[in-house]
Amino acid sequence: MPAMKLIQSVGIGGVNKPDDVKAVQTALNSLLSLIVPTRKLTVDGRLGSRPENSKTVAAIKLFQSKVVNMVRPDGKIDPNGRTHRKINEKLASAAV
Repeated sequence: MPAMKLIQSVGIGGVNKPDDVKAVQTALNSLLSLIVPTRKLTVDGRLGSRPENSKTVAAIKLFQSKVVNMVRPDGKIDPNGRTHRKINEKLASAAV
């Protein structure tokens, strides 16, 4: 899968533009094996009215905890931030 492109932040406290949310949902779906027991996310570009309760944010936090090794996952992906870079690193190695 090509690298995930983000224009603005996604997740808790993020801008959450639909295209960016879809990019995150698609990328996380490609990396589900790293964040078991997460189920495939619906790629709809939405986090709902309460992002803290969304399955996408739960998957972001699990990825941050298990793969990025964050002690306190914040459920937010910033463009070119630590979580974004790690997702792209994993997408690149998954494509090989």
